[in-house]
Amino acid sequence: MEFGAKVTISLVNGFAFIDRIDWENFNEGTLLRGQIERYHDRIRVYPMDVLGDKIYHTRENLNYCKERGIRWSGPPLGRPTVDEKERLRQKKQEKKDTSEWNAVEREYGTVKRKLSL
Repeated sequence: MEFGAKVTISLVNGFAFIDRIDWENFNEGTLLRGQIERYHDRIRVYPMDVLGDKIYHTRENLNYCKERGIRWSGPPLGRPTVDEKERLRQKKQEKKDTSEWNAVEREYGTVKRKLSL
């Protein structure tokens, strides 16, 4: 259980946009659709990729992203692939996603520190 504010952000070209700040205890995995739609309203296109914590990794969110041509970070649901080339490709993509996720986590720290959350 986390204490303090729950903050959702969008990171676009190095700029962090605060999508929501809330102090209530709730499952933030249900907020993904709204975040993507706010991004779409702001930028006028859907994002190419979505990075998020495991709480966002639900079948409903994955289908929502797939319908809009958005690549979801993280391993696919289901059994691991037996295809060695595909497994290596997924591993390489996972490493890239982790690197990009570090930038997102850095922005969370900055936002929470600057706003005393």
